[in-house]
Amino acid sequence: MIELSDVPNKFTGEYYDGDYFATPKGKKFKRSNGSIDGWSYGSPDGEWPAARSIAEAWKEIFNPKNILDVGAGRGTFIAYARDVGIEAEGFDFSEWAVNDGRYIRCRPEWLKLHDATHSWPYDDDSFDLVIALDFYEHIYLDDLQFVIDELYRVARKWIFLQIAIVCGGSVFHKKKEKGYILNKGEKVPVEIEANAVAGHVTLQEEDWWIDKFENEEWTTRKDMVNHFCSLVDPSIIKNWVLNLIIILENIR
Repeated sequence: MIELSDVPNKFTGEYYDGDYFATPKGKKFKRSNGSIDGWSYGSPDGEWPAARSIAEAWKEIFNPKNILDVGAGRGTFIAYARDVGIEAEGFDFSEWAVNDGRYIRCRPEWLKLHDATHSWPYDDDSFDLVIALDFYEHIYLDDLQFVIDELYRVARKWIFLQIAIVCGGSVFHKKKEKGYILNKGEKVPVEIEANAVAGHVTLQEEDWWIDKFENEEWTTRKDMVNHFCSLVDPSIIKNWVLNLIIILENIR
């Protein structure tokens, strides 16, 4: 029997199922030598107690009344933000994550099923803080500007982003590569399946992403990124630091 990769030519909400989030090595991908390996978050219940210290840091730095978690997955960060007194809610386009796989402490009314490439179901300037964690690298280039515009539209004061980038623990680590951009319907080359299996369709360098978020009404706050990192145990956010954290402040 020939083993096949699970990596599709277009990532939809159905791809982000129990095998993606919970089953150890549940999503199969092909390595450059032709062998089959597996990857997933491998979290049966979506629990991550370390999320509390991150939520506490957000509380101290931004003191937000409310938070929107974009691409919230199973809602773990929503629950922990609620624990520290922030009115958090969010959305994801994985039906499994929002329903059967939802983190047990995240109430159904806090987590919506919604596709970020369609108009977000919130009013302008609705949230003091909008977070998007390991999210934008999952957005196809064709949809990227719209999804960035919606982010700015619903955010009142602060934006916190964490984005996977080239050399941030990817298969391109320590290589002189420029990353890749996958298009909808494009067959994924075998040499990047180890990254694409996680749903990463836009893997680029730090400067590329910073340019994408340029906006005359928002300013990048590297000093606050440093402050955030000083408040959280380095072992908790080691992968975030290897990749890219951006904090944006509304200055209009």
